[in-house]
Amino acid sequence: MKKMLAEFLLVLAAWTAWSNAAHASEYGDLYNVKWCPCNPDEQYNSQGSVVLGRTIMCPCDSMYDGYGRSFEKDMRSAQEKVERAVDKARAYKYYVGVEYNKSQVETNKKTINFNDPVFSPVNGINVPSSQMVDHQDNIGVVLGFRPHKNFGFEAFYNRSYSKNEVTQYDNVSISATDYHLINTYITKYQAFGVDLVGYLPVTQFFDFVAMVGIGKYKFDNQARFEARYLEGGTNSAVYNTHYSFDEDEWGYRVGGGVQFNIMNGVALRLMYKYINIDSNTIHYLQEYSASLRFLF
Repeated sequence: MKKMLAEFLLVLAAWTAWSNAAHASEYGDLYNVKWCPCNPDEQYNSQGSVVLGRTIMCPCDSMYDGYGRSFEKDMRSAQEKVERAVDKARAYKYYVGVEYNKSQVETNKKTINFNDPVFSPVNGINVPSSQMVDHQDNIGVVLGFRPHKNFGFEAFYNRSYSKNEVTQYDNVSISATDYHLINTYITKYQAFGVDLVGYLPVTQFFDFVAMVGIGKYKFDNQARFEARYLEGGTNSAVYNTHYSFDEDEWGYRVGGGVQFNIMNGVALRLMYKYINIDSNTIHYLQEYSASLRFLF
């Protein structure tokens, strides 16, 4: 009995060796392939599907699970980087900005008196401020600090980028001679101050913004008067004079708007600002502002 069992085992070993040899001739060095547990009838070729006899992308294989975990980890890392970049655009520390302000002027009800020109009436020339001042469009730079996502501080400097010039024409009689009177009024200004800024985050990319602040407004005003012969004679000025009357006033500022965090470290802000000045010529300004903030 023992002899028969030994002979059976010997035959079984010989058959196994023959089978392996047959498969070796059929599959070459890949005869020891590990079939995918999900689909035993599907075999893998030598172009990357089998490495040392193991399938590497079978959905139910542990090695595939490892690739999946690595992919998910990479995706989480990328998402965290995006979230950090967006957060940086909403609530953190320092930034610089450039802005353009489209300005509308409400002039004061006062009149300015010029009593020196030789061609002026006895009581001088009274010019309403509304005839002297037009828009005061300006550009500005901003330095900001945002220690909290809901509030921050800004220091600003604004300057009108061109002189605002208003010219008027009139006729005047001097010593029974008619003259053509040309009045030219020039205004420009610069301002600096600080604002307290409040933020109401709505999404990662959008905030409501409000501000209140104070600024020093320095106006450089000029008035020029020329009298020319109305008919005939020379075209050069017969009489001319020039005045400078600067104004230096504090003004309070309030405003509101929106901020779009458009990319990493860059924000677009659109604002409306009301600026009360109450100088001799200007009562208040209304500004419509567009600006870019660069965060760091």
